Amino acid sequence: MKKYGLVLCVLMVIVIAAACGNTTQSTKETTTGNSESNSPDSINEKYVLKLAHGYPTEAFHHTHMEWFAEEIKKRSDGRLTIEIYPSAQLMPVDQEAPSILQGVIDMSHSSSPTLASFDPIWNVYELPFIFDYDPKNPAVYLENREKFNHSENGGKLIAKKMEERGLKVLAYAYTGTFGAIFTNDAKKEVTNPKSAKGLKLRTPGGIITPETVKSLGASSMTISGAEIIPALQQNVVDGLLTSALFASDAKLPVKTFTVAPVFNPLTPVIISLKKFESLPKDLQEILVETGIDLEAHVKEVVTDGEIEAYKKLENEMGVEFYYPTEKEIKEWKEATRPALELFERQVDGGKELVEELSNSN
Repeated sequence: MKKYGLVLCVLMVIVIAAACGNTTQSTKETTTGNSESNSPDSINEKYVLKLAHGYPTEAFHHTHMEWFAEEIKKRSDGRLTIEIYPSAQLMPVDQEAPSILQGVIDMSHSSSPTLASFDPIWNVYELPFIFDYDPKNPAVYLENREKFNHSENGGKLIAKKMEERGLKVLAYAYTGTFGAIFTNDAKKEVTNPKSAKGLKLRTPGGIITPETVKSLGASSMTISGAEIIPALQQNVVDGLLTSALFASDAKLPVKTFTVAPVFNPLTPVIISLKKFESLPKDLQEILVETGIDLEAHVKEVVTDGEIEAYKKLENEMGVEFYYPTEKEIKEWKEATRPALELFERQVDGGKELVEELSNSN
């Protein structure tokens, strides 16, 4: 009997200890995930977010994220740190959004063409000639696009739809103004829709830019970033759709530049909604506020950078510029109308977004 009593006592001690351990663990998890208040534990605790993107460290994509990470660390007094993994070293760019949802990474500095494969609504930024512009003043175009990004039925609607899918948009960043047509030979200069007929043009992919190119009588080819230069040099393609800043920074072997907004790429900063909501409230606010400030920082950098890029393309790289006349712009808009119609047919809410675009100019 004494032996039986001893065994019973030991079992009771084990059960009580296990129960206490579970209670302690649950309390700790609740404290860490509580975003409604800043308890002593959460104030002292440090958090690390893993951000991935597919661009080289020399590109604006990366330097913008360095600025963002430095500001976050400074404003949070070191409590929140962002680890940046550039050059697609963790995963291909088209896997970034799924990887955020799976918890492999927390954040991404993605692009609208890439996100269009995750949600077709991002194709709105691939539409041609949707924002009025002044080729001599990049700020005009940027302000019109910014107006759309911050409108209730434009960018805010897109952000809401992303949250429904588990992703939160922290900033509508970008690395240039608009995407235009560049060619690798002065004889292939594009001046109006008819002059593009028969050309092979590299596009970012998706459903809209290939349709835009097709509507001009040209053919679209999807080529990775690493293959662009040899493809241009070897005439695999006759040109490409890209921004002046990228063409300048990458020193692409191009000879002509048609200064017209054929598409409008963005590089949004996105974060897991679940991860965002698990952070203390003050850190959530820091992320949101810094995202807003990032947009202002990017606008300043890109406005100055675009002007310098134009100078470099023309004076150092010998690129010939063509500025379409108002009459030619009307021809461009009419010729590329099939791209807008495709967007309205295939994207849920596409007609409403196109209507909102008309209010942004």
